[in-house]
Amino acid sequence: NAEPANFVSDNIDYSKLKTAVNAAFDANNQKIKNTRAVLVLYKNKIVGEQYADGFSKNSKLLGWSMTKSITATYFGILQKQGKFNINKPAPIAQWQKDQRAIITTSDLLRMNSGLEWIEDYNSISDATNMLFQDVDMTKSQILKKAVVPPNLKWNYSSGTTNLLSGILRQQFKTHQEYLDFWYSALIDKIGMTSMIIESDMSGNYVGSSYGWATARDWAKFGTLYLNNGNWNGEQLFDASWVKYITTPAQGSNQEYGAHFWLNAGKYYKDAPKDMYSCNGYQGQRIFIIPSLQLVIVRLGTSEVFDFNAFLKGIIGSLKK
Repeated sequence: NAEPANFVSDNIDYSKLKTAVNAAFDANNQKIKNTRAVLVLYKNKIVGEQYADGFSKNSKLLGWSMTKSITATYFGILQKQGKFNINKPAPIAQWQKDQRAIITTSDLLRMNSGLEWIEDYNSISDATNMLFQDVDMTKSQILKKAVVPPNLKWNYSSGTTNLLSGILRQQFKTHQEYLDFWYSALIDKIGMTSMIIESDMSGNYVGSSYGWATARDWAKFGTLYLNNGNWNGEQLFDASWVKYITTPAQGSNQEYGAHFWLNAGKYYKDAPKDMYSCNGYQGQRIFIIPSLQLVIVRLGTSEVFDFNAFLKGIIGSLKK
């Protein structure tokens, strides 16, 4: 189901683009590529859009850990407003009397806290226990002990992101203000009208995993970053925030910044080094490529997908 492009650029070979987008989808019920949606934006405009049978531009799709990038963005927004400093120790009362007292919010954003955590979706782990059993997911990581001091060991943790959601909640006098802020400061502001972020049983947004939106709305989030935080002339976060989230975290092999994934180490060899992305379980992606003014969204049901070939094909449709 290909949607007509709403923008025609002289710099795109549309037959090449169509071939590249088509290649992301299964032919004749193959169930190999498992793609549900692909959206390509060039210079902030949709130039390619396609959906698998049963899905459309109105289908809300689960972003899984792409939601982490949304959660992190609120710290950039609060920092711009002068209401939060990510370089100060994280405001966690339970940590104040032990070695965890020195962990900063920035360490949490970079997955460099040094805290114990096992993230595994194929077995019973800290992550699955939290997502399917914990009443208050913001506390799952708080209870974990420090394995090493901050910045010595990179360790990806959904518990850390939900802890950050809890820190956000602390910034507001009432629970309702916290709930409203996520929408008024970002989601509604950039017109992600389809987006829903689910909460846990204690009323905290599950910032690690449970964000749903249409492909077009996920693309709006990527576009906000492509434009360095500027949306229709309003600066939601500083351009320096984009530099921060795209600076490689220590120990991440240049593959992770601050709640965004990076191509600085050329993980995707045929994509530019300045590309960065929001990544989610089962192959959800928002790729942001500043040097080419591209935002590319792929939503699906499997991580088994040749992302490098996919990106190479789309990038190859640009004439210069």
